[in-house]
Amino acid sequence: MNILFEKLNPLVTKCGLDNMDEIEILKGPCKKIGVRPAHVVFICAVVSVASIVLGIAARFLATFVSMIYPAYRSIKAIESDNKEDDRQWLSYWILFSLLTLADSSIGFVLEFIPFYHVIRLALFVFLFHPSFNGAEKVYKTVVQPVYLKYHKHIDQKIDQVTNKVKSQSIY
Repeated sequence: MNILFEKLNPLVTKCGLDNMDEIEILKGPCKKIGVRPAHVVFICAVVSVASIVLGIAARFLATFVSMIYPAYRSIKAIESDNKEDDRQWLSYWILFSLLTLADSSIGFVLEFIPFYHVIRLALFVFLFHPSFNGAEKVYKTVVQPVYLKYHKHIDQKIDQVTNKVKSQSIY
């Protein structure tokens, strides 16, 4: 069994999962069964991708993968003194929100695209994987220009609605 796991080491490293060995919650259980946490994460990822490709709980698994790692890294970013990682993860969650909104609005049509959930998962991996920092790149090229063009108008409308609600408040 250990020979099999040793053969996984180059794949784990190539996928950038070596840092998964530092996740405290996985250390104890993995030590008891005698495997690296990175191996468990890699195997879970392979099973998840295979399930998505085969269409077994594809929507759930794609959403789960696109949320768990980014949520963990977001917590680490909040707890670190480095502000650059904050920008990456705030950009990710903005894009995640926009893509999830689009998916919930027109997802029923997108479901007809072959391997839609694989494509969706690949997009999210591109956005969150540290090798790409895709979230920052997409934010700067797509979201930021739209924001800069319309944020004053949006702020005015929000202020109007806020003032209207305040003026109608009983309290």
